[in-house]
Amino acid sequence: MPEHDPTHADRLSAYQRARAAEQAARDDAVRVVERWNAALAVGRGALWSPTIRAAILAGMPWLDVYCPGCRTCRALDVRTIDRHPLASVGSLVLGLRCSWCGGAAPMPTIAGLHALPPSAIAKSVPLAGG
Repeated sequence: MPEHDPTHADRLSAYQRARAAEQAARDDAVRVVERWNAALAVGRGALWSPTIRAAILAGMPWLDVYCPGCRTCRALDVRTIDRHPLASVGSLVLGLRCSWCGGAAPMPTIAGLHALPPSAIAKSVPLAGG
């Protein structure tokens, strides 16, 4: 006896379960990235970092990197980096060097993950008194 096709209600229910699972994964990733950003802000972010996959799932793929040598910040899109998605964002700093500082550049530090490049965020914030 052939099996019957799932009913519309069955397909809808499966779709809703899948969407709920995706949303739960996104919510978890956002919490992880926000917790890490908060730890970085108070100088305690070196003990752990989220995965590249978590940064992308959270919708915060822009890594803000600070060079203590020339005191500049650069944004790096983790979606463009050829690394395993389960690699930690913190491990990316090992392959980074400031192109402006030359060969003796100090090790850069990570300032956080963002939904947009930090320069785009700064442009969207109105200046005080202006």
